[in-house]
Amino acid sequence: MQFFATKRGRDVLNIIFSVGASIVIFGALAKIEHWGGLLGHALEAGMITETFVFLLMAFVPPEKQYHWDRLFPAVSEDIEDEELGQNGKLAPIAIGGGGHPVLNQMEQMMQEAEITPDVLKRLSDQFQRLGNTVSQLADVSQVILATQDYGLRLQQASEALSAMRQAYADAAQAATQFTQASEATRNFHEQIQTMTKNLSSLNAIYELELQDTNHHLKVMNQFYTQLASASQNLENSLEDTRKTQEQVALLAKNLTQLNKVYGNMLSALQIKA
Repeated sequence: MQFFATKRGRDVLNIIFSVGASIVIFGALAKIEHWGGLLGHALEAGMITETFVFLLMAFVPPEKQYHWDRLFPAVSEDIEDEELGQNGKLAPIAIGGGGHPVLNQMEQMMQEAEITPDVLKRLSDQFQRLGNTVSQLADVSQVILATQDYGLRLQQASEALSAMRQAYADAAQAATQFTQASEATRNFHEQIQTMTKNLSSLNAIYELELQDTNHHLKVMNQFYTQLASASQNLENSLEDTRKTQEQVALLAKNLTQLNKVYGNMLSALQIKA
């Protein structure tokens, strides 16, 4: 700790803080840009470096406070206006009833340099702002976390944008397919209309053919009826013919017998004669 209280130690601390801050900022940049490979671990290295820096700051001795208001009452907030000299410049300070030579010489130099209370007040304000800036350095981790969250949200937004772009491409492809399907549907509708016309023509032809077929069926029915009647008549004729043949055969038989009788009679007559 005593080493860090020296000028060389403070120079070393300044180098460490500067290098550490640069590593933290580079890690945040790598996270925001989504760099891959080894650079993707730059944020982890930056956070580890920041942790080491804050741990090192715990061993830094506090600044030595000087009571400047005792040496220069003009920098004190409790100074009265009448204690100032003419034109707002510092008046000589009397110590032990008389002015100290060194202090008088220093005050004379300040008067010649026109260092007024306003200048000292502005200097005090600048130191106060510097102190506020140093105190705000403790919020670097919060800034890094906020940057990391912003990078994560930016990555999510990029992914959402990619998904939306993919959805738009799918929608465009679906629209193209729908257009092609509409064209195919129109062609199919035209083919259906053509087929309907052809079916109507075939139906008309079928009706004509059906009428002709019905006419032919009626004619054929009449023909078959007449043919059946003729067949019946033919059967009746055949029956009559068969009976006639039987009668003729019977008649021939009777004639044969009669011839035999007449033959016998003639023979008998010839014998008697």
